[in-house]
Amino acid sequence: MEPAEIKPYKPAKELPPKTWATCGKGKNGGKRNVISSLFVDPPVLEALNLRLQDIYREIEKNEVRYETYNLEGAEYVFAAFGTVARIVKAAIKILGEKGIKCGLIRPITVWPFPYDIFKTVAAQSSVKEFIGVEMNAGQMVEDVRVAVNGAKPVDFFGKMGSVIPTPQEIADFVLAKKERG
Repeated sequence: MEPAEIKPYKPAKELPPKTWATCGKGKNGGKRNVISSLFVDPPVLEALNLRLQDIYREIEKNEVRYETYNLEGAEYVFAAFGTVARIVKAAIKILGEKGIKCGLIRPITVWPFPYDIFKTVAAQSSVKEFIGVEMNAGQMVEDVRVAVNGAKPVDFFGKMGSVIPTPQEIADFVLAKKERG
């Protein structure tokens, strides 16, 4: 894993007041700060939402970020983000030493999700299956299934409750798949 540089903590002198924040009855019984769309005229609210949809489409077009690793000729393609992606790279090395070619798509942004790269990789003839590896119950794997759109099977390997998967566990998961055929 790459080293991290941790700079000394410098506390802020004074934070500016957050006049925009909701705060119940306010400090010392002051005025409540209500943030609600219930009081907005529906046509005004619709115009706001249409403007937001334009912004979201622009973000989806320009802000998708991902990393690919070892995809050329891969039989199995892992989908993993964050810490797990680094662990998956070690599993790919273990599997490579056993003659099993694996690759990784690491979403850097999970929204917008990098659907197009999954669709492109799913079209590769060498790819047999995608495997989502996560430290949760499988929140991203659903996006992988949507992106692949049935072109290839998508399986899931996950650990929860702060349990960190090991490279060997991930490799064993793939080896068991290979044995089953």
